[in-house]
Amino acid sequence: MSAFSRAFSGRHSRMDIVYFVYFVSHIPITLLIDAQPLVPAGLVPKALLSLTGFLTDVLGDPFMVVGPRARSDMTWFRSLLASELLLQMPFFFYAAWALWTNCPRRHLPLLVYGVHVATTMIPILGTLYRGDIDRPCGTRAMLAGIYMPYLLIPLAIAYESYTHCAAVLSAAAKPKKS
Repeated sequence: MSAFSRAFSGRHSRMDIVYFVYFVSHIPITLLIDAQPLVPAGLVPKALLSLTGFLTDVLGDPFMVVGPRARSDMTWFRSLLASELLLQMPFFFYAAWALWTNCPRRHLPLLVYGVHVATTMIPILGTLYRGDIDRPCGTRAMLAGIYMPYLLIPLAIAYESYTHCAAVLSAAAKPKKS
């Protein structure tokens, strides 16, 4: 049995494991992919630029264009990327640790994270659905499918964390029997 299996056996729900993998996998994605539009293209290693080029050229992602081809009307998206890098990135480490250790205080921060990220995904998916991007319907649907887990998993995190917080608050509000 691997260390991962031992650490998660019996103490965690299946969703805790999904959330843990989500947060751990988000660390390299944020640093290596999502940060690229925020820095000059000359500072990004060519291999990583090639990966981003695949996203933008082959998959048609209008958001991740790096360098001189980047659209000036995507400032709102780059603002979300800056938020991800500066605010969410440190939280990914906390969330992974809190899930790994089954920290009892993890639910409120996870609730805040889940609501925040789900809210940021609305304009991204809305732009793919109705925005001013020159992409065929099939490409838009495929891109929405790529971005959809970043809405659904945070919504699940928010829902599960809310139900836990609500249960704790409800139990605390019950009058004590004398």
